[in-house]
Amino acid sequence: MKRMVFIFVLCSLVMLTACEQRAHKVEDSSNKKIFHKIDPDQPRVEQEILVVFEAPEAFRLGHGRVEGVNMYMGYMPVRVSRISATQWQAKFQLGACTEPSMLWRVSIPWQTAAGNEQGVYQFEFATETN
Repeated sequence: MKRMVFIFVLCSLVMLTACEQRAHKVEDSSNKKIFHKIDPDQPRVEQEILVVFEAPEAFRLGHGRVEGVNMYMGYMPVRVSRISATQWQAKFQLGACTEPSMLWRVSIPWQTAAGNEQGVYQFEFATETN
């Protein structure tokens, strides 16, 4: 009986230490030249989400996409429009999901007006449903 308990405890420890949360790597290829702000601060599914971007005047932001990180749901397009020389905005909505906590990744392509630099600006945010 002691042997069975020992084996159970050992297997439990192995499983617990093997299960770890993965870090989601988000790369900002703009070298910290693009910044964003989400309004409202706590985005909600099935409601419009507004994101405002600050970027150097020489940068051009393209249409991007938003996708689930912790659950595959395909992706939704993100339309980006310029509102001033250094500000851009994007409006989009997220569908409801069976997961109560979702992590989302937004990817916005960018390039300089001269076309000599380009990349993808990415950031993540979470939504909670009850």
